[in-house]
Amino acid sequence: MKIFLQRTLIRPGKSHRSIIKRLVGILSFMCLTLAASSQNITVRGKILNEAGTAVSNASVSIKGASTGTTSDENGNYSLSAPQNATLVFSSVGFASLEVPVNNRTSIDAVLKAQNSDLDQVVVIGYGTQRKADVTGATITVKGETLNEIKAPNLFNQLQGRAAGVDIVNNSSQIGAGGEIRIRGNRSITGNNNPLVVVDGMVYGGSVNDINPDNIASVDVLKDASSTAIYGSRGSNGVIIVTTKRGVNQKPVTGYNGYVGIVEAIGKYDLFNGEEYAKFKEEARRGQPGFLTNPNITSPYSLTPIEQTNLAAGVNTDWQDLLLTTGLRTSHDLNVRGGNERTQYFFGIGYYRETGIMSDQSLNRFSFSVNIDHKVSERIKVGFTSLNTLLRSNRLGTNAYGAATRIGPLYKPYNDDGALNLQPASQQGVDFNQFNPLTSIGNNDIIKAFSRRYQFQHNFYGELKILKDLKFRTTFGYGWSQTFNSNYTGPNNVFNTNLTTAGANLNQSNAEGWQYTINNSFEYNRTFNERHKLQALVLQEIQQNYFQSQRINGQGVPADYIQDYNLNLANTLIAEPNSAGYSKSAVIGYMGRAIYSFDDKYLLTATLRTDGASVLAPGNQWVTYPAVSVGWNIDREGFMKDITSINSLKLRAGWGISSNAGINPYTTLGSLTANFYNFGQGSTVGVNYANGYVLNTSPNPELTWEKTKGLNFGIDFGLFNNRLSGSIEYYKTNTTDILLQRNLPRSNGTNSILTNVGETESNGMEFTLSSVNFRTPGGFTWSTDANIFFNREKIIALQLGLKQDINNGWFVGQPITAIYDVRKLGIWQTSEAAQATVYGAQPGDIKLEDVNKNNAVGADDRQVIGDFQPDFIAGLTNRFEYKNFDLNIVLFGRFGQTVVVNYLSADGGGSGFPFFLNSRVNQQKINYWT
Repeated sequence: MKIFLQRTLIRPGKSHRSIIKRLVGILSFMCLTLAASSQNITVRGKILNEAGTAVSNASVSIKGASTGTTSDENGNYSLSAPQNATLVFSSVGFASLEVPVNNRTSIDAVLKAQNSDLDQVVVIGYGTQRKADVTGATITVKGETLNEIKAPNLFNQLQGRAAGVDIVNNSSQIGAGGEIRIRGNRSITGNNNPLVVVDGMVYGGSVNDINPDNIASVDVLKDASSTAIYGSRGSNGVIIVTTKRGVNQKPVTGYNGYVGIVEAIGKYDLFNGEEYAKFKEEARRGQPGFLTNPNITSPYSLTPIEQTNLAAGVNTDWQDLLLTTGLRTSHDLNVRGGNERTQYFFGIGYYRETGIMSDQSLNRFSFSVNIDHKVSERIKVGFTSLNTLLRSNRLGTNAYGAATRIGPLYKPYNDDGALNLQPASQQGVDFNQFNPLTSIGNNDIIKAFSRRYQFQHNFYGELKILKDLKFRTTFGYGWSQTFNSNYTGPNNVFNTNLTTAGANLNQSNAEGWQYTINNSFEYNRTFNERHKLQALVLQEIQQNYFQSQRINGQGVPADYIQDYNLNLANTLIAEPNSAGYSKSAVIGYMGRAIYSFDDKYLLTATLRTDGASVLAPGNQWVTYPAVSVGWNIDREGFMKDITSINSLKLRAGWGISSNAGINPYTTLGSLTANFYNFGQGSTVGVNYANGYVLNTSPNPELTWEKTKGLNFGIDFGLFNNRLSGSIEYYKTNTTDILLQRNLPRSNGTNSILTNVGETESNGMEFTLSSVNFRTPGGFTWSTDANIFFNREKIIALQLGLKQDINNGWFVGQPITAIYDVRKLGIWQTSEAAQATVYGAQPGDIKLEDVNKNNAVGADDRQVIGDFQPDFIAGLTNRFEYKNFDLNIVLFGRFGQTVVVNYLSADGGGSGFPFFLNSRVNQQKINYWT
């Protein structure tokens, strides 16, 4: 530059005025050049994937600046940027792409899918890790995948999506979340539900409280090496929910809504009127005395009302009268955006569902906030708030059970149009059987209402101490309140006088709140480009409170009052056994080290120690170790020439975790008030003395139920990752299971809670994902499949017992074993002589005589099955064409035994299905020989 100026400005014979003119000209040229180089231009283009399909809602930002935009539904974008800027293109599931502008006004970008998701970051508990480096048994389900199923809650969306995760909906009540098990049951009497963690904090609410539309991803930790980091709460598996957060882009408003219908997939095939009459008549003819007295009467005979209604053509399908078509609707609105320093997400949602039986409804209102703010280069803070209000109306009785039990020859309404409250009781057939229609419509006979409010607020602060070391502190506070109200009006089967004095109102309220504090140091460094170390030390405190009460109001003066004013009831009774207060706390210290060498050899070691207030001194502290290893075989030199294998990893892990299944104050025992007669008479309050007796025996030796787990896994990706999956084998052993141990009566109680049980389980899981077909025109067909099985059994019971028949527990059998006499079929006419030996005749059910003593009794009962399926499978097929997609999701449980109480004789003086308190109608079967 110096030489240039000398040659340009200082020439012989030139005056100073001429030199100044030259200098001004050069400076002007330089300013114009700089201005031109910094001038913004409008860049337009289209964002595509490798198949040529438009990528909508992709982020386009200027590197090093807060300016950005997103692509529209056709992949188009437009952005004002400096001529020399660099554009950064990114989208979920794709690798980021940087493209220099170089004064171009048109730039198209092709995003490549991440390499079999190996570079994606997964949540592993109190932190994150690259999927390629994970050594435990975990699975990640993205929010986009979950939303392929429009369901009211997370558990319904997870069905069929994750190997090892079994979800069963055991309730017909609207909004029921179902029962979830990760790799089966471990405890015999305790809680087998997994731990739910939301945004890094243990969640005290229900899954129904979480708006599925706000979920970004779900990570499931399945083996002990992964869950040991949660110590005394991790043995049943852990479900980690990560909600949506803000991003560095201009504000984007999103709306997601749908409307759908809900219908019963089928009905029980029950007898109609004529079939039912024929069934009863043939049962009457089957009596031993029929041959000598054809006019014999029996409980099987048609009642006079049944005979009249049969002649009149009455044929009531109670299921049709009860079932209807439900409606689901969901609306979610969110705003997401931010800049380089602050990112935010605000979401509101409304969900409503009406059930397949009238008068069932669920309304859920949700509001969520996520804010992350970078105070400086070293300090970052954030806030998460999840708020939910649920209001539900449900049936106060088991209406569907009544619909499958009551006979088809009874009228639902009287001749005057009023409900026939007890159709079967008019002939003494079934005194307690009510009309199922009393639970629906505007009858105000039996109603139930509940309201639940749940919030979870989390605050965090993060300090970057050194380049590789940071400190993080998190405070979480959660609160929930559940109110239940059950109204039984005057027009019900339990109020024979039909007066408002018989109307009752029962209301309960329960509150729970908890706070959690986490403090952690995380160190993350790479040495010599080959050694990677990620270390974490953490201290955690959690305190829980719970309080509940219930009041019963008898004699509501007017039917229209229902549950609106409890004080108007004639009598208010507080139920002492339903009121209570409890407080408990857990403190834990944890350390974890994750090491990898050359991205080939992986090691994770975890150690956690928990102390719990619910345990007695001397047993309050328990330590949980875990270790897992991995080998990325595809990174070895001998694999370079095998191009068909893109990734191949072997994993193995071992660890210990616990089930926090002991309620507060259990180790202390309890007393209860009672009357005692000293032989001075029988008048209560006069001749009886009030005192306290032992209710439960104390046991200061109680400890957690502990689970040891071993896991082996293989992860693979083949043919440019068009085919990928995993195979898992696991085995768990749970000891110190809480069971009641029998005691002599001289101890004051019959039993004491002790750690004496043991269970074992093992199983395999197979997961496979494939891209079956892809065309340059934008059509893609892909498939996700999983299949798994779990085999569990009881190893030990109290005092060395091999079976506990009363509870249905048997050593060597699953926890859910079914114990009964085995039914072999129906005695045929050709077997009349043999049937007589057992006091039976052709047409009766043939039972297995295990003891071969020509009699069937209690000793002939055996384990005839269990609720554990042979295998569980899920299959998802996705068909995508440009901006259109079709998803077909199938899942099922195969090979399990199910007991349906609705279809079995459920009481009665002699177990007959036609009189007293037992069944009236019957499932349609081929019952004769």
